[in-house]
Parts: sequence; C-alpha cells; structure tokens
Amino acid sequence: MGLFSFRRKKQSPEEQAEMLYTEGMTLIANNMWDAAYNSIRQAADLGHRGAIGQLAMMHIFGQGCEQDPETGLTLLHRAVELGNLYACYAFSVLYDHGVPGVTAQEAEAMCALAANAGMEEAAARMEQGFDMEGSA
Repeated sequence: MGLFSFRRKKQSPEEQAEMLYTEGMTLIANNMWDAAYNSIRQAADLGHRGAIGQLAMMHIFGQGCEQDPETGLTLLHRAVELGNLYACYAFSVLYDHGVPGVTAQEAEAMCALAANAGMEEAAARMEQGFDMEGSA
C-alpha cells in the first residue's frame, strides 16, 4: 500500500446524474447532439429533472435522436411533475412553434405555473397572451 490512498468516493445517483447532465449540456453547447444524447438519457434515467426536460426537447425536435414528439411530450410532462420550471415554460415555446399536441390552454396553464414561481421569461410570455381560437 502506498503513502496516499486515492480511492475514489462512490458517487450517489444524484451526483452521477448531475455529472452526466453537465457533460451532456456541454456537448450540446458545442453542437455535438449525437454525443450528448447518451449522457442526457443516462442522467434522465437517474431521475434528473433537467435532463428529463432536455431529453424531451431532443425527442420533440429530433436533435441527437430520431424525432418523436409523442415521447417528447410524455417526458416533458414527467419533468413538470418533478418541478422543472423550464419544462413548464417549454410548453409555451412548443405552442409558439406549432408543435402538434400542445394546445393554447395547456401552454398557458404551464406557462402560468412557471410565471407564478418567479420565472421572468414565463411572466413576459404570459403578458403576450395565448390565442385560444381553434384550440382544442
């Protein structure tokens, strides 16, 4: 045995998820979507709410994976349930982009949740209002 013990502390699932999420987001920042997908997916599998929201958007827009809006919206709802305010706000962004399956009512309700929790972007979006005509 040497003078120094360099044992690596075992990471908790939360620490591991945060590390994977950070790695994935760094890859995304460098426009390396395909490489980011695995890190983001692994972090999401560990329950990281930010990763779940990011994975949802990747599926909705087909970045780093096959486009699958249905899976993306399911993941986005899960992120909201875990308290991800950006996932709440994302519904208004998706509505503004005309993503099928996102109604004005849902976008407004989710955006209001984020605005009421103090998210400035969501509050500003709420001021614009949502066109309810033609919405289901």
